Amino acid sequence: METDRERGEIMRLLRTIFLVLACGLLIAGCTTFKASGLAVIPAGGNYTIVGDFHTEVWINEFLGASAGPKLFNITADATDSPIWAAIDEQVRQRGGIGAINIAIEHKASFANLLLNALTSGLYAPSIVRISGTVIK
Repeated sequence: METDRERGEIMRLLRTIFLVLACGLLIAGCTTFKASGLAVIPAGGNYTIVGDFHTEVWINEFLGASAGPKLFNITADATDSPIWAAIDEQVRQRGGIGAINIAIEHKASFANLLLNALTSGLYAPSIVRISGTVIK
């Protein structure tokens, strides 16, 4: 039978483990992948700069880590369509024909990582920030 002292030691150990895991999630909350200098333009010709854009897209992925690798690549390309749709929407809103200097940043916030941890990796939400310059 456990004594009060043994229970206290077990509780301190569990509290320490919890704090270490929570700190790990907070630190990992800055998980980021960034690609910049990308362009989506038709071939040839001179272009006029129409303006800059900045947008965010919420990505819902499954079986993996938020803004990280996906198990068996089941949803590995889940970010492609929303990203290209967001860029296309920004270009159309400004009456452009393409975009240059595109920067794509794939992040997982603390809340994203917490949701991922609570579902044991089944649900892996993340945020993609996109910016660039629209051309005409």
